[in-house]
Amino acid sequence: MTDRFRAVIFDFDGIIANTEPLHSEVFRRVLAEEGIAISGQDHDDRFLGINDWEGFLKAFEEVGRTIDDAGRRDLVKRKSAYYRERVGGIQPFPGVPELLADLARRCPLAIASGGRRREIEAVLENHNLRGHFSALVSADDVSRSKPAPDIFLRALAELPSATPPLTPRNCLVVEDSLQGIRAARSAEMTCLAVGHSLPVNRLGEADRVVEALAGLLADDLLG
Repeated sequence: MTDRFRAVIFDFDGIIANTEPLHSEVFRRVLAEEGIAISGQDHDDRFLGINDWEGFLKAFEEVGRTIDDAGRRDLVKRKSAYYRERVGGIQPFPGVPELLADLARRCPLAIASGGRRREIEAVLENHNLRGHFSALVSADDVSRSKPAPDIFLRALAELPSATPPLTPRNCLVVEDSLQGIRAARSAEMTCLAVGHSLPVNRLGEADRVVEALAGLLADDLLG
């Protein structure tokens, strides 16, 4: 059988591991310390898929406040510290370790995430998943957040060389957010959306939508 896709690029938060609730909680905690209140639903509706650097700017702009780069760096640092306090409790989604092992035997895998590298690597290493990925691109590595395509194109560039060379059309992106779906499509990559974080009826911009990754095999993604 010839696989339709020759590489798979995964988002991390809300796809590999159930981190989105914790990210939402600590993001909102930092904003509350600054006198800005948003609900969990607000976070999911307006900030899911946006990296922290852009997210904090957006939150301040929406309430008519300004913040300089030093201030944003402080907010990102505080959020990261709160997150790391509890990262040991983060678990991969059911079925994901098995799916990654199956896929890694067939094609190169990458992560392209708006999260921070050390936060991602901590979870991967805790669950012995890091070795499945040939490339890992985080918010620390690109200047523009999703929905810009930069992070997916960077991940493609960091995958091992292949013959013939990999192109965006050879890549399947696995995402859970609207911003991520739009970034994948802007990168001219096919997108599989997973209803881990949002209801599947909100993910219709993707090429394909599934409720969860549990029970899926490599053939279900690559064929």
